[in-house]
Amino acid sequence: MSGSKMEGSSTPSVWRDPYEVLSVSRDSSDQEIKTAYRKLALKYHPDKNASNPEASELFKEVAYSYSILSDPEKRRQYDTVGFEVVSFLL
Repeated sequence: MSGSKMEGSSTPSVWRDPYEVLSVSRDSSDQEIKTAYRKLALKYHPDKNASNPEASELFKEVAYSYSILSDPEKRRQYDTVGFEVVSFLL
């Protein structure tokens, strides 16, 4: 595994820091992460952006980032090791 690409259709093709994707800091609370996710999910939802294929990819990236940061164990492992461990958990 190269560390820069992920396999599967439900994950983004390029790894980006989930904190950066959701525009939250590393010390953000669970509620701050959830609020940021909801805001971005609404913004990029495919039903609201049918004419913009890029929005669908951004929506997937936001959902993937939230799946890491919303799970305390995945978040802890990502903060400790990075994507190398998280990719095996998803």
